[in-house]
Amino acid sequence: MVFEFKIISDKVENFALHIEADAKNTFFELHEAIQDECKYDPSELATFFLADEEWDKGMEIPMFRNKSQKQNSVLTMKNAFLGDYLKEKEDKLIYIFDIANQKSLYIELNEINMEKKINSPVVTDNKGSAPLQSSSNHYDTDLLANEDSELQNIFTDFGELEDLNMIYGEMSEII
Repeated sequence: MVFEFKIISDKVENFALHIEADAKNTFFELHEAIQDECKYDPSELATFFLADEEWDKGMEIPMFRNKSQKQNSVLTMKNAFLGDYLKEKEDKLIYIFDIANQKSLYIELNEINMEKKINSPVVTDNKGSAPLQSSSNHYDTDLLANEDSELQNIFTDFGELEDLNMIYGEMSEII
């Protein structure tokens, strides 16, 4: 049984990704297909949520187990099969691909083909550019330079530290 998914973004209007995946594929395999096609950094954490018809988050299917969960009852992307959680056309998932900035893709099950079988998820169509993934490893140096100079200006608005020490004394004397 093959699921045909349509993946969209609420941030990038013209983006639409179509992926077919077998019911026996894991959420991790779907995650990898999305990551590869969107050229996202695979070292960034991601997670899936089952969603209702209003796109409200339900059960989470995380990339890794939470340390507080018991070892034998842990649900992760690698041990959760798509067919165990998706049953009907129009079932929905929310895929958070940038956890720090809460950037998401919205996945809807468009079709279920009962006769077809495939080994791993396949991208069948890709329109537009995927939303960008922020990364804690990439910085906009111009932005940081501007922020540093703004911070410096804020601190010097009160005067130089030496001047303040002359007026108010050393902080260690106060404490």
